[in-house]
Amino acid sequence: MKKTNMLLFTCFNLIFCLITIIVCTSYNNNNSYAINEKTTKITNIHEDSLFDVADYPNESFTPIDLNSKIYGDDITILDTNYRISDKLLNTIKEDITNYGQPVSFYIVSLKDGMTIGYNVDKYFETASSIKAPYALYIYKEIANGNIDESKKLIYTKNYYKTGTGIIKNSEEGTEYTIEELVKYSIQESDNVAHNMLHKTFGVNGYNNMLKNIGTKYLYLTPNNPWSYTSSRSSALIWQEIYKFSYESPKGIEFMNILVNGKYNYFKEIIPNKLSASKTGFASLDVIETGIVFDDEYPYIAIAVANKGGKIGAYTEVLKLINYINDVMNEYKEFKHN
Repeated sequence: MKKTNMLLFTCFNLIFCLITIIVCTSYNNNNSYAINEKTTKITNIHEDSLFDVADYPNESFTPIDLNSKIYGDDITILDTNYRISDKLLNTIKEDITNYGQPVSFYIVSLKDGMTIGYNVDKYFETASSIKAPYALYIYKEIANGNIDESKKLIYTKNYYKTGTGIIKNSEEGTEYTIEELVKYSIQESDNVAHNMLHKTFGVNGYNNMLKNIGTKYLYLTPNNPWSYTSSRSSALIWQEIYKFSYESPKGIEFMNILVNGKYNYFKEIIPNKLSASKTGFASLDVIETGIVFDDEYPYIAIAVANKGGKIGAYTEVLKLINYINDVMNEYKEFKHN
């Protein structure tokens, strides 16, 4: 009897070990990150969707003078005879009223300059959406030969930031190139990567870039890598990102980084359309900023909602993105008639 029990116990342990090995192997195979054991450095970065300006209708791009646009207190449509259908317009207005906290949205058609805006100049916390303009500055400097993208920075605990990202789990002394840090800051929304770039390259050149673009918000100080934005300021940045993709191969490379971000709310509502995105989840608001690459009418889309409404701010932003998509579908139909 004892021998039988021992045999059963041994068989059970062998089966348990085999199951453990199979589960662990499956987990490692399905895990989207490859980890270098010596440095705990994650070595593969998302590179799925490939963006190329040649895939889209415009052969060149002339920036739209967004700062000259005057928007009223209500939803305002400029530079087109199109009007949102009564049913959709009433639904949007009712939703904004029922939500009970400030929201903003902005649509800019990059093909013909049509814009639709609501609360476009109200300021909100940027949260991680600030990483897009700062990374744009870095990539412009790389394109101009002022920054070496292969230069390595060493991670230390002085750069540590809580929140999103994976570099915070690295060992001190792990090296990252500038190119890697930009990718991590955008694609993983890595707070440490953003902090390392901000502390290394400062704010003077970045703030000068913002002045040249004409934004009212998004400026940074040496001691704070976070800021405030408005829908108009965010739209100006994304227009510059779009323009950069026409001007330089580095611009296309940068757009690819933005297309392959992990956190992209556009993909949750319109997964069938390619989009570039940088979201933000702040203490006071949730924000989505980016470009939706509709085959006929690529457009900038900004959606932001303060927290504290009748539903979650994240849910409200998704609803705003859905309304933006409905509006653009109507707009395309209007252009075809």
